[in-house]
Amino acid sequence: MAPAGASDPRDPLPGYLAGLDHEALVALLLEAAHHDRELGERLRSAAARTALREVGDDPAAVGAAVEAALRPVGELDGPGTRLYAEQVRAVVGLLRSTLPGGDAALVVRLAQQAVEQVGAAAVRADDSSGDLAAAAEDLAALHLDACRESRPDPAELGHWLAERHLTVDQDVLYGIGSYAPILGERGLDAYSSTLTVLWDQPGTAGSPALARRLEALHTARGDTDALVAVLAADLGHPSRHLRIAELLAAEGRIAEAVDWAEQGLAATPAGRGPDAPLPAFLARHYGAVGRGNEAVALLREQFRRRPDHDAYLALAAAAAPADAAGQREWALGELHQRAARPTTRSWENPASPLIEFLLADGDLDGAWAAAHRYAVPHPALLRLAELRAATHPADAAPVYREEIDQQIEQQSRESFRAAADRTVRLRDLYRDMGAPEQGERIVAEIRELHRTRGSLMAELDARGL
Repeated sequence: MAPAGASDPRDPLPGYLAGLDHEALVALLLEAAHHDRELGERLRSAAARTALREVGDDPAAVGAAVEAALRPVGELDGPGTRLYAEQVRAVVGLLRSTLPGGDAALVVRLAQQAVEQVGAAAVRADDSSGDLAAAAEDLAALHLDACRESRPDPAELGHWLAERHLTVDQDVLYGIGSYAPILGERGLDAYSSTLTVLWDQPGTAGSPALARRLEALHTARGDTDALVAVLAADLGHPSRHLRIAELLAAEGRIAEAVDWAEQGLAATPAGRGPDAPLPAFLARHYGAVGRGNEAVALLREQFRRRPDHDAYLALAAAAAPADAAGQREWALGELHQRAARPTTRSWENPASPLIEFLLADGDLDGAWAAAHRYAVPHPALLRLAELRAATHPADAAPVYREEIDQQIEQQSRESFRAAADRTVRLRDLYRDMGAPEQGERIVAEIRELHRTRGSLMAELDARGL
């Protein structure tokens, strides 16, 4: 990149700098770096990266250069973190170039050193750009590749990984699942022993971070019982019961799975319905434990709590094929009872679940009839009118006419624009019905009633009305 001002022949700076001897130029840059923090950090970062390129083959020298290159050169604010990410990438590049045919064990050791340094820096860095996270990802991949090539002592690697995974500032490495093929049983035992010691300590048991690592470990080993034990240490949400139930069901342990799912239902706080997946899980598995008749009762209760079409489909699937019509009739009865519930709120629509059910079932006529039977609020009726306009324009027309009046009464440019758009649609509906004169009469009526509203008249004029 050309220096600033180089394209301007009147700028004396390029010539002045070119005429300085080396020592004077160094002194000038040092003074500038002293007074300009950002410039100083950029120069120090560049120096650290240059030192890496010039290091020889001596392992001690390489290690010292890596350690120096991974020291932040200034504050880890946004710009500082981006500079630090460049330093990390330079280290990864150096070690990556050493790996093919080189000393993979040395790369493992230096990559582990880098992981520790980068992790410690990352917790205080402003990485809003994501540059440091990307560089750390490259570092994690390097470490994993080096371990695959050098095959370090499994127990030592297992202990080191456990220590890093349990340190809050070391969320740089890949999870244990990626390392399992390298560690083998001996390495996984070492990893497990380090975690288990902490898990058994009163002050650490139940730690979310530790539990997450143990879950990953037992998943990698395929140890369902151990995984269940870890999950059972934190049953604060019914979804934890469901996860345990699904794990057990996948191994064919249906009776145990059903028991855990029922515990999840029982653990649901009073006054709050259980998560839908729990009843759905039980409904799918009750038959396998000789309790198929309980599935319908459970899903009916779920439908009462959350009467949507998905809940109905689960109920219908659980019932005997011959009883499908009966389940639909029962569900519609529940929805009609809810729709008939009295309300004093103009915006409330107790019939909404019924209408949504009928729409999902493809019964638009039924939804339209229910909307009128239960006098739903205008927005709900408008939505149905829009769905119905193509086949029943005469039904939609009066709803559109009411919408035009409501938009005009809001008296804003946006509402006038919406009223004009709806007027166009209403005129077209009457054309579709073979009564264009009726549409023109309504347009004339709107213009006469609101002739003093200049903004509305302008919107109508713009649409040729």
